Amino acid sequence: MLEKILVQLAIIALIQVPASVGQQAYASAPPVADPELVRLQQYKPIYAIAGRPDTKIQLSFKVQIMKELGLYFGYTQLMLWDVLKPSAPIRDINYNPDLFYRILFEKNSPEWIDIGLFEHESNGRDGTASRSWNRASLRYHSATHLDETTQVIWSLKAWMPYGYNDSNVDILRYRGLWEFTCSLTDFLGPFFGPNELSLRFYPGGTYYTNPLKGGQELTLRAKTNYRSLAPSVVFQVFHGYGENMLDYREDRFGLRAGFGF
Repeated sequence: MLEKILVQLAIIALIQVPASVGQQAYASAPPVADPELVRLQQYKPIYAIAGRPDTKIQLSFKVQIMKELGLYFGYTQLMLWDVLKPSAPIRDINYNPDLFYRILFEKNSPEWIDIGLFEHESNGRDGTASRSWNRASLRYHSATHLDETTQVIWSLKAWMPYGYNDSNVDILRYRGLWEFTCSLTDFLGPFFGPNELSLRFYPGGTYYTNPLKGGQELTLRAKTNYRSLAPSVVFQVFHGYGENMLDYREDRFGLRAGFGF
């Protein structure tokens, strides 16, 4: 299992994704399509962070399926790794492929709508540990400049769930019906390179709309101006439910630090 993770990280490093740290999870505008080659692009944040209660690794990419249309395939994989336990087991791996169509308001505009045609999320387990659900979704994205360098980037995603596994029919009580993300980019000043402070939260509760009953995640990503340190430094705090599929009913507190790519 460790070998598989290292291979995946090596593949991501070789891709050499051009998106900067200041471009939040879904916030990179579609690049100019190469007429000869379809390239992988970074989708959601890519990082490896360790701390309490475990090590968290996320890999993510997207690819434009049709050059003349905004049709994309995205794939994200989240791993929770109990590094400090005997034999260092991988506690949970979440697989999250999705297919979406992006509608730009204008060419190179920071405003767009993603129509999620199909999104699947599962952990590949069986029996009582199996978790799985599907979603169709709609997400609006926008950005506003505060000055020449600093931006506020935000998005709101709402979904219609279906296809639950029998072991997680109550997942909406912990993951809700929508997710909001807001990021402040390039605000740390001249001693830092690209940087981003991002807040992501989703609701839960009886009616699936209470933001205090879902999950909240605060992530700081920053590059220094020292060329010898290639990755970004990442600090992340998570509180609430639904951080991963296996433990979605557990009220978790995570405090981790590591590197982003």
